[in-house]
Amino acid sequence: MPHFLVEVGLRANPSLANRPIAVAEGASRREIVGVGPGAGSVEIGMTPKQARAACTGLVVVARDEVAERAAIMELLDALETCGPDVEGRAPGLCYFDATNLPAGETGALGAAIAVAKSLGFTGAASIADDKFTARCAAAMGMHPSPVELKLDRYSGAIVVPAGGSAAFLEPLPMTLLPLAPGDADRFDLLGLRTIGQIASMPVGPLAARFGERARDYVKLARGDDYEPLRPRHCQAVYEERFAFDDCVDRLEPLLFALRGCIADLCARLAGAAQVCDKVELVIETTIDRAHSVVTIPVMLAEPTASAATVFDLVRIALESRERLGEVEAAIVRAAPCGLPPPQMTLFGGASASRRAALAATLARLRATLEPDGVVIVEPSPTRSRLPERMQRSVPVASPKQMEPSDPPISTGVGPGGEQSDRAWAPALRLVSPPKLIDAPNDASTCAGPFRLSESWWERPVDRDYYQLMDRAGGLMLVFRDLCDGRWYLQGVFD
Repeated sequence: MPHFLVEVGLRANPSLANRPIAVAEGASRREIVGVGPGAGSVEIGMTPKQARAACTGLVVVARDEVAERAAIMELLDALETCGPDVEGRAPGLCYFDATNLPAGETGALGAAIAVAKSLGFTGAASIADDKFTARCAAAMGMHPSPVELKLDRYSGAIVVPAGGSAAFLEPLPMTLLPLAPGDADRFDLLGLRTIGQIASMPVGPLAARFGERARDYVKLARGDDYEPLRPRHCQAVYEERFAFDDCVDRLEPLLFALRGCIADLCARLAGAAQVCDKVELVIETTIDRAHSVVTIPVMLAEPTASAATVFDLVRIALESRERLGEVEAAIVRAAPCGLPPPQMTLFGGASASRRAALAATLARLRATLEPDGVVIVEPSPTRSRLPERMQRSVPVASPKQMEPSDPPISTGVGPGGEQSDRAWAPALRLVSPPKLIDAPNDASTCAGPFRLSESWWERPVDRDYYQLMDRAGGLMLVFRDLCDGRWYLQGVFD
């Protein structure tokens, strides 16, 4: 919905419906952030003075963020009648999962367009495999474009065929990418003006000019946007209350009551796989015969559902107050912060807790993967220097296999041929068996060769090893077999 901000302003000022209108940021209206369809050559980023010079009779209104939030909530409520998983990404931009719905994908998006129109918002919808492609298709559907769009005649939605994201994005302008300030001009100077041109570039040269964000640009340009849908969930506020039979004026009985309240509240959070980053403590008290309600906010350093952590911070907050009076009741309140709970710690705490966490993690992995999909990479008791013989994968059947064993026994040869008391366990993900590949075109991107020859007494091995950068910037270990003259991929460095 490209005119969302303007249409929110028109809801409060319907008399401006037939006039050119623009929305400016803040009460002082210093910068244009929204432009109506009849505003001519007015562009986002102009000052109001520049905008009025570009469009005679332009009306500039101040942005109303409170009205925007109310409109977004109303819009999301309405869109949830089309599909249950709806994400409000930004003002005027919504995503939802249209798969497996009774009306079908195009029917669901047609209903979404109708719902938005009934609330006074105009826009376009699209179907694609990923968020970025869907947003680009909808954006191109709102404006004249040389790109041929497949428009569903029943719903009015732009349809990008499954698996066709890269082909669809190829002719689109690179300005559709979420570029950092100044990057659009730099791409233009390099002659990269379409998304397809950026997708065809290797990451290395782009990273030298644009830094780490070049990897994200290329990934999006190739249609590899794997960002998951983050649907809105209405989150209820969790609350636990304790009322005393008689008023208490000491801290110990108050903390005793709060410990139970906090334990119950955190158990409800953990049971719903939620965490909170703030706890509100409400104390109903009487001070100098005057009844009052004291609210004490307790901020957490990181989202958690740990009762021990929350109780310690609540206790400190209460101990820092000089006078509480006679306490009649205490309420502990927390709202989930919407973040996923932290992963269980495997390498901290007592050994018993580590074993329990490890056992639970292994059980979850084995339930998700194949029976032999969870393995330990161990050094192989051999003196061979071949990577595929220097480590082996052993399926994990019990957490006991991962407990510390006796001091390491010398395994002989290290990666450089020296004797070592530690087994060589490189950060190398092996390809087993080695995969046949084409010979590298550019020898300048290789490090090597590193000659390896052994096993002349049985099956001779003669290899020249190289470290090679792939197009995505990853580091690979490859070798040329001197016996057959062919190239193989040995593994990828993680």
